[in-house]
Amino acid sequence: MKYPEKNRDGLLVPAILVTSVPAVATIAAIAVRNVLILDYDHVLLGAIWTGIDVFFGLIFRFVFKEVSRETRQTVAKRMLPATLFFLPAASILTPLVGYYLANIEGLWVTGNNIVNAVAVIAIVLAVTGYVTIFYPSILIAIEKESCDDGILKRRLSWICNGALAQAILQIGLISLMAYWVVFQ
Repeated sequence: MKYPEKNRDGLLVPAILVTSVPAVATIAAIAVRNVLILDYDHVLLGAIWTGIDVFFGLIFRFVFKEVSRETRQTVAKRMLPATLFFLPAASILTPLVGYYLANIEGLWVTGNNIVNAVAVIAIVLAVTGYVTIFYPSILIAIEKESCDDGILKRRLSWICNGALAQAILQIGLISLMAYWVVFQ
């Protein structure tokens, strides 16, 4: 079934919502300087971000290999644009709140090996997310005509591999941060 072009425009409102709700929650949490609210915001955004990466990296890849060309194109064109708005928001807001929270609690001490490792992993996560998820997703989202299925498969594979790499890095980062908070 071919969707009319105007249906893609209907993604703007949900995309704005999935971006603005976490941003407003983060701004509110920072404004009130409540450690519990900041922690909740940080953990919830991080869990959703990690969950999306696990979904794309482990589940999505297998689904896309088995579906028809038309289904693959429709799902890619309908789901990726909305996802593009949330993932950058989550990947910016989660570490921002974590950094802010660590400063309030006095945990962010430069020169600490764990702090240095967290910072390096966070930078690698940001670069990995842009190169492997955001950029190929933009290419899929902006194409007006149906793209070649081989190109679409390669881009989706690149996105899924990037999401899997991010999920692994995030799980490592979560483990490192949990150790850091418990055994500081």
